[in-house]
Amino acid sequence: MDRLERARVLGAYTAQVRGRVPRWPPTGAVVELDGPLVRTHCGTHGTVGHGPLTDIPRAGIAELVRRGLDAFAARGEPVRWKVHGDDPGALAAELTAAGFKAGPERSLLVAEFARLEPLTALERGRAPRAGVHSLNSGGSGSPWWEAARALAEAAGPHAEPHAEPLADFEADGGPVWKERDAAVLLEDGRVIAAGWAEVPRGTDFLVIGGVTGPHAQFPRAWRELVTPPEHYHRSLHRPVPYCVAEAAGELRAALLAAGFAELTTVRTHHWAPPTVPARSRPVALLDPRCEDRLWDRVEREYGFQPRIERFRAFEGPAAGATWRLDCALADELERIVRPALQAVTRPGERLAWLDWNHTCYDFDPHRVGGPGEPDWPGEAYPNGDYYLFLDHDLRFGTFGHPWEETLTVFGADLLAAVGGGLTALLGEPLRRTG
Repeated sequence: MDRLERARVLGAYTAQVRGRVPRWPPTGAVVELDGPLVRTHCGTHGTVGHGPLTDIPRAGIAELVRRGLDAFAARGEPVRWKVHGDDPGALAAELTAAGFKAGPERSLLVAEFARLEPLTALERGRAPRAGVHSLNSGGSGSPWWEAARALAEAAGPHAEPHAEPLADFEADGGPVWKERDAAVLLEDGRVIAAGWAEVPRGTDFLVIGGVTGPHAQFPRAWRELVTPPEHYHRSLHRPVPYCVAEAAGELRAALLAAGFAELTTVRTHHWAPPTVPARSRPVALLDPRCEDRLWDRVEREYGFQPRIERFRAFEGPAAGATWRLDCALADELERIVRPALQAVTRPGERLAWLDWNHTCYDFDPHRVGGPGEPDWPGEAYPNGDYYLFLDHDLRFGTFGHPWEETLTVFGADLLAAVGGGLTALLGEPLRRTG
């Protein structure tokens, strides 16, 4: 890749990836725009993205740094701020003056997928004990996942050459979405390395979030992901010609040998508040093992039977009441149920929201729905499927039945908190239990 081509690709990367505003925020995060800055607040930490800032005077850069720092300090969030080689030198200087600590320098590398060597049959993972294997089909309970997490965590949360820690990759949605993939490299049935990557929607780039060792097999494996025989990405239905990675040391050498070229340099600057940050995001994807356990208990203890011809699909031992719903009153319903769920939940206690055969969430009801906070995950009103808000021990919750068009509230404390409001809104309950 010659100098002119590298300049063209860097321009495309800058325009498409740096400072990109995602169509949907990462799970449990809030994205805020401040001029050229894109701040992502995850509750546990935050990141800042932007273009080169070349047209902004130093005083303007200092003001952007100050406002960004104030926003993260107000939330008690550590922050990661990347500075690229084509950013003005004043940015790194102002970050240092504000208290940020600069990490080691990495190279931003790029390769055109069409020029990467395809994997051999063995590398492709056709043998169950060797090669590169995707984690998309294995689920988060796979022992491969556990090994990948252990490898990623062994060097610490901000260890190079990770551009994005694996924990963040999982929390943002992991390989659930088709434009994201995590993979492991097996040798004699043992996981020796892991890698994870994403195609930001609408871009020409697969961005490698991290690789746990100097293994160039991962980008070569993802070449087949984004350029199958029909030359279209399986999810985005458009060509994805380039792969980019941030790397140093042995990984950088391995990628350069595999056909990558350097575009520029990048260095991550870190700042941490004096207080201890939250350990979990306000909203998280519900672990599949926890989800299975909850559904099993709901079926076993509350008689849940998902049948469209059997309306009485939920009956249990706890005190409960069932109201007939009116779709015109769905918003008013949420305004009654949500404060009640907060009232019966201790600070830091988390609830689950289950959506039959769809994505389910774990969340803190005291950290959602307010200014600068992520939205509530899901609804009490059953908009097309069975919706449940549940305490993880099934002490209380709500069950929305889409076919009977009813809402069941169970648990004495929650029932006491919502009973009067729901009766005033919807009329007397159809039935009571417990």
